[in-house]
Amino acid sequence: MPDLSLPQWQPADTASARAQQHFLEAEGVYDLLIETDPEDLDGPEPGSDNFLLFEDLDAYDETANPALAAHLHYGTDGTFTLATRPAPTFAIAAAWLVARGADQGAFLHRAGHGGAPVDERSAAVAARFITDHARYEQVEHGVEPGETWVMLRDTTSAGAARPFLLQLETGDPERGYTLREGSFASPQEVQQWLETRRTALPPVEQGEVTVVYSPQALAARARTAASPAKGTAAEAAPVPVPVPAGRRAVR
Repeated sequence: MPDLSLPQWQPADTASARAQQHFLEAEGVYDLLIETDPEDLDGPEPGSDNFLLFEDLDAYDETANPALAAHLHYGTDGTFTLATRPAPTFAIAAAWLVARGADQGAFLHRAGHGGAPVDERSAAVAARFITDHARYEQVEHGVEPGETWVMLRDTTSAGAARPFLLQLETGDPERGYTLREGSFASPQEVQQWLETRRTALPPVEQGEVTVVYSPQALAARARTAASPAKGTAAEAAPVPVPVPAGRRAVR
């Protein structure tokens, strides 16, 4: 947990003061996963920004958001603004930070880290969503230990045939998160899939993306290409996971 007491800096507004006080009182609640601009020995520079992605360790029930994004901006007049955004998935939290000026790569290229995608497919899904997140509005989500699902509605004509996007995120604090997505024609179809999980997720409308490879993934692919004993089989479909019927969603 970074020190947000921020000596020699004053909150620029009431919202920033409240956000700062919340963090100061929440010791042990949040685990810092990514900090894009860590404070150096000389302290923050006026006019600079710090983007942080936290995991809310107390949030894994059906009424909470496991991810918390924070944007800290240091003004040129000795004040700071601190804005926060709770989110059901780390990808949604990252999209909010990128929209506020954070470097997208910071949330996609950190293999072996809890706040970044764990594999190439997850990185591709996260990259597509971060790029196109403005076209979606959140409908509802549900949380269980180790897994979060979120339903979003595509507000553009690109997804007119299947406008409801389902994202399924499973996390590992040591390795990162796995992110999968599919599109559906109605909320009822989303809920039916969640309850049964007997089929693969339907492909997302207009979902072609360029896969973003981390340096670790590129090295692994190079090793695979250099080994004649290894094939290039496609990624296996995820094994259906039974989910109790009647799970409560958060709107």
